[in-house]
Amino acid sequence: MTKLMSASAVILLMGTARAEQWLQRYHDAQHTSFINGTVDPLNRVTFRYTFDTNTSALIHFTDPKIESNGDLFVPHRERNGSVITYGVRRLSNGDEVWSFTSDYVRQPSGAWEPVFDFALNNGIVYVMARYGCLWRLNESDGSMIDRKCATDPIDPTGEPIWDVSPFAIDGNGNVFWTIRSNSDLIGSSLVKLDPSGTVTASDLESLVGSGQVAANNSAPAISADNSVIYVATTAGDGVLTALDATDPALRTTLWTASLSPGGDCGAAILIDSGTSSPVALPDGAAIGGWGPDPSSEGWYYSFDSSGNLRGCYPFGWDDTMGQINLNGNTYLVGKHNHYTQGSSQCNNGIDPPVNPPCYEVVVLDAATMAKQWSYLEPGAPPNEWCIDAPTLFKDGEAGYFVVPSESGKLYRVRIFSNPPEETDIAVGPFQSAAYVPTVSIGGSAYTINHGQIVGAGY
Repeated sequence: MTKLMSASAVILLMGTARAEQWLQRYHDAQHTSFINGTVDPLNRVTFRYTFDTNTSALIHFTDPKIESNGDLFVPHRERNGSVITYGVRRLSNGDEVWSFTSDYVRQPSGAWEPVFDFALNNGIVYVMARYGCLWRLNESDGSMIDRKCATDPIDPTGEPIWDVSPFAIDGNGNVFWTIRSNSDLIGSSLVKLDPSGTVTASDLESLVGSGQVAANNSAPAISADNSVIYVATTAGDGVLTALDATDPALRTTLWTASLSPGGDCGAAILIDSGTSSPVALPDGAAIGGWGPDPSSEGWYYSFDSSGNLRGCYPFGWDDTMGQINLNGNTYLVGKHNHYTQGSSQCNNGIDPPVNPPCYEVVVLDAATMAKQWSYLEPGAPPNEWCIDAPTLFKDGEAGYFVVPSESGKLYRVRIFSNPPEETDIAVGPFQSAAYVPTVSIGGSAYTINHGQIVGAGY
């Protein structure tokens, strides 16, 4: 057993126990990043745990997962020469309960590492594995239940098959992910594992069109009523597709929408080093945000329930917007990185204005994509918001977001407050291009800084 924190910090972690849970990427299958708990003001660091000693690599880390009793499930990554291994650890009351190492092998993708993901549901931990497969583990002790694969048997040609998206688990317990393969027999597919253990894989070319490949690191999103699946593919500049989730064979396409719609909306090119995922909205609509490269603005798009474009907004890079309902309106919260384009809102009290670059956290109307409010990190020079997704919550009627900055600080900010009402704390040193998530079930908020899970709160 590995002791992780002081006795006082253990008490703080135990004090976060409540009914809220965070068991899959972006909190839920709609990718809201919204919790029903209240995150404490960020007054001090309450938790710190090293899970990856190679802090210099450009790695897209998945969300830590949190049970209602405060137990954390965290990724771990280890390097032994040229061999890299990935796995999951369970931490309880400051101690390591169990550790599992997967046979997962990353898809080759240049300098950026793909997301290694895991998720939990009904006492089972689902962990990425090799050959388009996943491991099923017992949550209590990490023991292996079995291994489920997108292809059965494993591709007889011996050609590589890769898990390329994080998992999404719908309200019926179905687990969805996407795979890629170099094999013409398998191609790129959307995969479903149902609670009985049955695997269904549907070729994306047959669903969306010739040349379509699953977007790397882009988790499928599922509507709140479990009737629609949204998946992003890369042919052309990119396509967002809605599929009928009630079709057991996963072979019914409801609509497809180009991510290069023209007009006032620029192209959102889905390249392999990104991690943005679609978001399912309460009214049956969907949004997606993707960008050409990490040095220029990409675009968010809002599509109605029939796939018609409702609006667009420029953003930045590697961000899946969260959603929050305030006073009956649905708002999106994410980032707008002004890499190349200036903004009158980018002076942040600095004279002369920062123009460009500057970096905003923005709040958008979910239907029109019109900006309603924005926040810039205090002081100078400007630091990029290094978020992959925010954590959102409400305290009474007020909405809040929790996000990290490349400065090494974590921020808790009240939406629509003027002047901004916020608390912040340094959780580690400056981190460039980290693009990390934040998670919470109320109480402390957790983020990632240089290979450490760091918690902050009271």
